[in-house]
Amino acid sequence: MFMDEEKKTQNQQFLLGLFGGIAVVAVIALIILGIAFINTSNNSGAAVKGETATDQQGQQPATIATGPEAIAPTAPGIITFAEKKDAVVCQEDGQPVVYLFSTTWCSHCNWIKDTFDQTMADYVKAGKIKAYHWELDTGDNTLTSAKETEMPAAAMAIYSEFNPDGSIPTFVFGCKYFRVGNGYEAQNDLAAEQAEFKAVIKDLIK
Repeated sequence: MFMDEEKKTQNQQFLLGLFGGIAVVAVIALIILGIAFINTSNNSGAAVKGETATDQQGQQPATIATGPEAIAPTAPGIITFAEKKDAVVCQEDGQPVVYLFSTTWCSHCNWIKDTFDQTMADYVKAGKIKAYHWELDTGDNTLTSAKETEMPAAAMAIYSEFNPDGSIPTFVFGCKYFRVGNGYEAQNDLAAEQAEFKAVIKDLIK
């Protein structure tokens, strides 16, 4: 009788342990699925396919496979941008318009964000250009103090024209020069990025 009770207790302990283990595995699986869902949700927005990294030398080629027909730029200091063939510079109030299209979750976008924003803000303040930095996932233009929630259709049309593949970051300067990805990120050279931004703007406002 004593042996039967002991065996019964052992069986109960075994079953409790078994069900407890199954419950732990189920909880872990649900957590993993939840994290995967959150990451997928956060990485979506405005038909953006993904980040575009630099090549092994740290520079993007001067032409890309999609977008407008492009030629190699001849203006001094413009190396990593492509030039749209027969481009007409887009303007607002007689000033060329500069765009950066990015997302908040893109590491390459975050690397260039502050340098782009500060450089463009200086030119805007000087009355040389109009500039926009549209975050596709939030609809915000980071170059204003206001919090926008939707990118205008005209800006989306520019993004689609110069980067139909939908990668980020995408730079469009005056609807003439464009680049998908950073030019000097592999060298971590923000000064070179800024210098080329200035070279492109110099050509647009000459």
